[in-house]
Amino acid sequence: MATTLGPARPVPRSASAPPDDLRSVMRLFPTGVTVLSSGRGVHAAAMTANSFVSISLDPPRVLVSVMKSSRTHPAIDGSGEFQVHLLSDRQGDLARLFASRDKPFGRELEEHFATDGETSHPYLPGALASLGCRIEERFPGGDHTLFLARVEHVRPGEDTGGALLFHRGRLTPAPAAAQ
Repeated sequence: MATTLGPARPVPRSASAPPDDLRSVMRLFPTGVTVLSSGRGVHAAAMTANSFVSISLDPPRVLVSVMKSSRTHPAIDGSGEFQVHLLSDRQGDLARLFASRDKPFGRELEEHFATDGETSHPYLPGALASLGCRIEERFPGGDHTLFLARVEHVRPGEDTGGALLFHRGRLTPAPAAAQ
């Protein structure tokens, strides 16, 4: 089903495009799906996110955007660190769970995450990879905070399948790679 957008409307310099117009356009841009996690014990939180980007390889840095009103924001902001778990195309149920209002919180997260015995970094079993990140800078971004972080640890996953994407308002597997 094709999404149709109305005719372009000029936006005065002092105004912003309406949020629904931006949402309609951004849903056309496929993005990878991740779960962000942070905190320990009763302060642990996790959320589904697709606002994740690699910024630099040397030094290794990534950027995530987190809504200030989310339960995960204070865990990330307060701890100064977070983990990014790149979801496989078989983890749609987890993406939906961590995007829901009823997402697990605190110690409830322990049943979903494992801990790397060597580094004690939490990881999401079945994810394509998990990255342990330490925040270096915070930037205001409207109703979000942009967290720029150094990647301190990379844990490749065991799953060699495809990535999970968000496109046109739906979770979908990435197209198979050409052999």
